Amino acid sequence: MIRIRRATQQDTERILAISAQVWDGNDYVPSILADWLVDPSGELLVAEVDDAVASFAYRTWLLPGHAWLQGIRTDPAYRGRGVGRALSRALIDRAWRAGAARISLSTYFDNTPSIRIIESLGFERVASFVFLERTEEAPPLPATADPGVAEPTPDEAARFILASSSLATARGWYPFEWLFLPFAARPEAFLEKTPYRIGVRSGDGWRSLLCASPGRGAGDASFLSFLDGDSRDFAALVAKASRDLATTTWESMIPRRGEDVAPALPSLLELGFKPWQDGSEDVLCYDLVASHLKGCSDA
Repeated sequence: MIRIRRATQQDTERILAISAQVWDGNDYVPSILADWLVDPSGELLVAEVDDAVASFAYRTWLLPGHAWLQGIRTDPAYRGRGVGRALSRALIDRAWRAGAARISLSTYFDNTPSIRIIESLGFERVASFVFLERTEEAPPLPATADPGVAEPTPDEAARFILASSSLATARGWYPFEWLFLPFAARPEAFLEKTPYRIGVRSGDGWRSLLCASPGRGAGDASFLSFLDGDSRDFAALVAKASRDLATTTWESMIPRRGEDVAPALPSLLELGFKPWQDGSEDVLCYDLVASHLKGCSDA
């Protein structure tokens, strides 16, 4: 029998043990689990089988009425027993009852069991990205002339992003780690996720823009959420961001839909950023609206 309940502090050890079996122990969940457990607006659920925690998942809100699901993990020993499906259905149903009219999530392209579950529940793929990382083993960033780097205001940054080809390729989704934000809904609020913003001016406007956030803790990679504009500026912007944030390691999600690729991808590859796969889209964003909910009310 599968029992779904809210997680407590006493579940921490078991949740971390499940997380340690994901991505060769490089899961992001340990870095934010403490926040999930005390988040008054979020909900962390666990699924128990014979009184043992077999799976967990978290729900937060992107906007009023727009829920985001993440961290859906199942112990490999319990896969194939319907635990992940039961937990997903419960999480969706509880979000729906809490006022969600729209529910979104992201997953890696080879997470076949999760993709099968969410698509069967009515989720539709709405955007895709290439995950990149720059490790300490990457060669030093090239020395470049300063093209006149400056700091845009939040309003200037928002206007640039809204008009960018990157946001168009991403179909409006703005990446922050494994969270994707519907940028046009609350541009300046979502920009708070990436407080480091620099660019290069052109006349009264901006020619290029970079938006990033520092790592959550010492030694954690900084996250590059946005880079667009004139590719001749990209190396200088990344180099300055690396100096200012005192980092040699980066992670990034670059929008890609088939042959439609955000301008930053080739430049970042030249700067030592590496894809996990072959450079094709591997992070998938899914969306579910209330009218498409399937069979969740009995979860």
